Amino acid sequence: MMEDVADQPTKRLPVDEDGRVVSFERDVIPILRERCMECHGPDDAKNDFRVDDPELVFDYVVEEDALSSSLFTDYLTTEDDDMLMPPRSHGGPLSPSELALIRLWIDEGANWPEDAMLDGSGAPLPAADELLTENRGLVSRVWAFQGFLHPATVHFPIASLMIGALFVVLGWKWSAVGTQIPLACLWIGAVSAIVATMMGWSFSVEKGYGSWNRFDMDSEIFWHRWSAVIVTVLSSVFAIVALLSIRSRSTRLTTTWKAGLLLVAGLVGAVGHQGGELTYGKEFYPKAFSILLGHPVDSSHDSNEEDSDTLRETESASMVPLE
Repeated sequence: MMEDVADQPTKRLPVDEDGRVVSFERDVIPILRERCMECHGPDDAKNDFRVDDPELVFDYVVEEDALSSSLFTDYLTTEDDDMLMPPRSHGGPLSPSELALIRLWIDEGANWPEDAMLDGSGAPLPAADELLTENRGLVSRVWAFQGFLHPATVHFPIASLMIGALFVVLGWKWSAVGTQIPLACLWIGAVSAIVATMMGWSFSVEKGYGSWNRFDMDSEIFWHRWSAVIVTVLSSVFAIVALLSIRSRSTRLTTTWKAGLLLVAGLVGAVGHQGGELTYGKEFYPKAFSILLGHPVDSSHDSNEEDSDTLRETESASMVPLE
């Protein structure tokens, strides 16, 4: 009895009808899905970069020339651990076979069919988990662990410093609440700012944003990091000045630390706002105010163009960790 033709396996050809060895759907999509979608898919687009958006990807690809494509040379094969994608903390670099496929795909013209879809959850690879556990010492693992608490602890200094500043203002009217409460809030804010900054120091590396010694004034993450450090330093300095004012009962020092608290509260509010935009996108707060004021939310904005602009601004800080 003849075997049903429909049940026979599809014959795999060495090249496609256009002479390409690499098939985007068969060879490249699995790499992007498994190594990139975890942090750059529709659910969590770090730095507003999505690997399922060809327009963003092709900002870093020169068709038919992998060695001139920053995606390949500056991020996938770089020796700079701050630029390497995926980061070592997430299983990077890609394997030689994966790199070879990406390079050949680009050299063959970086064909991306219009109907190609990068769906899938992009679960972390075992290699990344092994790197985070078995291949790291206890101190390194503890340092990495505490960094993941940064999103929770960062709210303590923001709330403390802003409440302290509020009571400084209230103290202009009611002097009884204008010193002790702001002083306590300043110290709580300063200490928690130190803790949150240390956690952020670790968290940024673990999440693939690169180390803190990278100087790039065009990067939004650079300004977020160092403005947070400035807030931490200033709040600590003004907290010490506040203690000195109590010991010396100096009106000048008291005025200094209260003015400093107002300054730091403004700065920490700006840093918190920036962190929200980095996490949720630049349209997050404008959309909230549109809802509050009853204005229609603009959904006609070309999000691809906006994502592309944002990505260029943050390129050297992280590029788009292909995790």
